[in-house]
Amino acid sequence: MSVPAPAETPAASTSPGADGLSPQALDAPTVRRVKLVSLGAGIALIGMGLGFLAFRMRQAD
Repeated sequence: MSVPAPAETPAASTSPGADGLSPQALDAPTVRRVKLVSLGAGIALIGMGLGFLAFRMRQAD
């Protein structure tokens, strides 16, 4: 026997105590950690891109 689904199902990303503007709120240490990881990944990708361009320009000779 199947159970009928509720008329309105809440979104998976919302929690009961969150307001409508921020479905998932992060605390300050988590935000700081995400910013540092993003900064580090961006610097690494820029370095790899510059290295690739330098390598390609050296091979052109």
